[in-house]
Order: sequence, then C-alpha cells, then structure tokens
Amino acid sequence: MIKVVIIEDEAPARKKLRKHLERTGESILVVKEIETVTDTRAFFESHSEVDLIFSDIELRDGNVFEIYSQLAIEAPIIFTTAYNQFWMNAFETNGIEYLLKPYSFSRFERAWNKYISLKNNMNGTHEDMIKKLDAYYQNKLVDKPVYKEYIPVKSNSSIYFLKVEDITFIQADYGVIFAYDSVSKRHILNQNSLKELQEMLNPQIFFKINRSELVNRNYIEKIDRYTKNTLSIQIKSHLLKTSQNTTAAFNNWLGI
Repeated sequence: MIKVVIIEDEAPARKKLRKHLERTGESILVVKEIETVTDTRAFFESHSEVDLIFSDIELRDGNVFEIYSQLAIEAPIIFTTAYNQFWMNAFETNGIEYLLKPYSFSRFERAWNKYISLKNNMNGTHEDMIKKLDAYYQNKLVDKPVYKEYIPVKSNSSIYFLKVEDITFIQADYGVIFAYDSVSKRHILNQNSLKELQEMLNPQIFFKINRSELVNRNYIEKIDRYTKNTLSIQIKSHLLKTSQNTTAAFNNWLGI
C-alpha cells in the first residue's frame, strides 16, 4: 500500500486529487490531509512513514519551503501549484514533479507514473534509495524550466484560467497587459510587465517582436516586409510590426 500525504489548503483541489488517486487503480492510503504550514511541520516532526507527498506551495499561513528546507523529509514530493516561479525550489528539495493548476488527469497520470517508475527502481538498502533519489533530483536541477499552461485572469466577480496555447499575442498598453485569444477576445492580465510574462512562457512559442508585443508563432498567418528593417505580421485580424532592433532576431527565431 502506498501511503500518501496531501498538503493543500483548498478543499476542491483536495477532492480532485483524491479522485485522480482513485483512478490510478493502485492501493493507496491517504494518511493525512494538511492545510497549513504549521500543521505540516507538526506532522513531519512526528511522522516519517510516508511514501509520497502531494504538496501545494503557498498555503494560508505561508510557504511550505519554510519547512522543507529545515526538516529531513525523505519521501518524494509532487508539487501542485498555480505558481510557476517555484520550480527550482521544488527540485532543490525532494520534488520529482511540478503540476501547474489546473492540471488534467493525463498530466497527473504522467507525474504518478514517474513516481511509480522511480519507486520500482528503488530496490536495495535505504542508503541506496537515498543515493538514487539524490541523483534523480540533481538531474532535475538541469532540466528545462516549467512554463505556464494557464494564466489566471481576474474578472469583476471571479477568477478564470486562460489557456496559454489559445493566446495569439500579448500587448502592453500604458502599463496594462492584454492577451488576445484565438477568437480575438481581449483579456486583461494581472501581470505588470511583458518581462514578467516572458518568464512564464515558452520562448520557443512566444517572441517579443517590439517593446510592447509578444506573439505566438502558432498563430502567425503571414509575414511581409514593412520597411527596410522591419516586418509586418498578420495574426487573425491584427497586423503587428517588428521593431528595427528585433527583426533580425525574429527571423533567426523563425529559422528564416
């Protein structure tokens, strides 16, 4: 039986995770569900018989890395979070996967299968297991960064999630950041700058063509010469332009 701990302060997220665990078909015991950093510390100070941890990062009373950096927790951790910026911290602890909310069952299943594969290869002494975990975590430190699959967007009454793959281009206008989707709907984003967004997005997909616009290469319909040193880019009903400083880099990015 696989003993699991869930560290998550949102009840719907815990419910979703339990359902995903049931779908694996494995014999699983959820030993504890924890909602705060304080309770997480108290639990691991008195319990060590845990096989796997599912952990959110930002809890109602703080950040879980406050305790992961202090306690000797040996169980592997699959992180589940809406925040992209902690992936390096995750793999500097016992993190083996980083699930960005909201994640699908297929994405969860890949993380679960990674754990099962790691578990099945950990035959031998406790010392051997720790060495294998160490080697695995060190390899993860040089892995590719994890990019956003969804961007949370605040409306007047709620928060919804915009799929990154549906974004055609992003535009900054007097300090306000807009994302246009595949049906040309405009969404006001919460980020303060394009630079902040660039760190969240895959640079193989998104390129900053000038000081105020990022484009998704998958939606580029046509490229024409605009001036001697600039290009016009057709995306849906929008005509965007590269700057003189970015045109050469943009061509290289596209491989043309």
